[in-house]
Amino acid sequence: MEFFANIKSFLFLIITVLVLCSPVNAQDVSQLKQQKKQNAEDIAYTQQLLQNTQKEKKASLGFLSVLNRKILLQKEMIRNIQKELDYTDSKIGTTDREIESLEKKYEKLKVQYEKLIMYAHRQKNSRDKLMFLFASKDFNQAYMRYKYLQQFSEFTRKRGEELVETKVSLDSKLDKLKLVKKEKQVLLALNTKASMNLSSQKSQQSSVLTQLQKKEKTLLKNIKTQRKNAKRLENKIRDIIADQARLAKKKKNTSGAYSLTPEEKILGDNFGQNKGKLPWPTATGFISQKFGKHAHPVLKSVMVNNSGIDITTKPMSECRAVFKGEVTHILSMPGLNMVVLIKHGSYITLYSNLINVNVKKGDFVSAKEKIGVVYTDENENQTVLNFQVWKATTKLNPATWLLKK
Repeated sequence: MEFFANIKSFLFLIITVLVLCSPVNAQDVSQLKQQKKQNAEDIAYTQQLLQNTQKEKKASLGFLSVLNRKILLQKEMIRNIQKELDYTDSKIGTTDREIESLEKKYEKLKVQYEKLIMYAHRQKNSRDKLMFLFASKDFNQAYMRYKYLQQFSEFTRKRGEELVETKVSLDSKLDKLKLVKKEKQVLLALNTKASMNLSSQKSQQSSVLTQLQKKEKTLLKNIKTQRKNAKRLENKIRDIIADQARLAKKKKNTSGAYSLTPEEKILGDNFGQNKGKLPWPTATGFISQKFGKHAHPVLKSVMVNNSGIDITTKPMSECRAVFKGEVTHILSMPGLNMVVLIKHGSYITLYSNLINVNVKKGDFVSAKEKIGVVYTDENENQTVLNFQVWKATTKLNPATWLLKK
């Protein structure tokens, strides 16, 4: 039994290696090039954020967050370039083999054609051809010789055409090989540059981490304040949901959970059917802190718990509703600035750390409608929106609801 188990493990390893090493096809390369283009745009965007974040040339969590994002993008860029290089090498190998085959074929045809031409040259005199025909024993043999001369002429013509076609094909393959090799040189240069950038960014990341670790007391104090603010907001949301349930129960004289009107139920159903398709609450940006519990970016022994996701964006970015719904509450909370709650049937979306809110309680908003501006922290030089999704009293991971970029 142990022998068969080992065999199965070995076979599984072989299959895994074959899958991982399988060649990239042309369609994949087209997709890789598109990803590389998008990747370059994302890196340029994060570079712009880095410049905004490090105006005072000091280490901050905001700067580290954007730098971490840029490093991830740089690694992705290098992976995409390497995949393109693998495909290019495969294409060069295939083209080399095709050229070798065509060269052999061309040389063989060339020798054959030269012999045919030499023979034809000896037989080019019309008198010789007539003598060849008249030397026949009978009519049938004369006819056969006539057909032979015709076939020989046709065969020579076709061999000449095949020789020309092979040469054209060979020249085309050689030109293609030159282009592919040139493409490889461009990719190698890009890969070298990307690797150097990654090395530089990692060095910068290490330096920022070292500086921030020296501020452990300040970081711990900020974490404590953030936890207190987040807990206060969560309690406020639960109180709001409980109040809505009590109000619905009183109005309808029913028992149990919060009841929805038919319109609210339809809205909630529509919201639920759009999981993974909702627009982002900001036009640009990236997720700088994920949902749920995870290690602090600097103090690895400290766990942080996010009720939503943090989206880092550029200064003065507009915050937009992700789905149509009713603005039920606008709160002003310490450390969180303005908070807007929008109800979508049984779902609630929450947008905190806003300024210049331009909606009011009771307003009905549509998807992508502006509800405010994301606040920019002057100390951290960063602009971060906290976005949350709730269903009744359950917190959901907002990243799974938004359209993948």
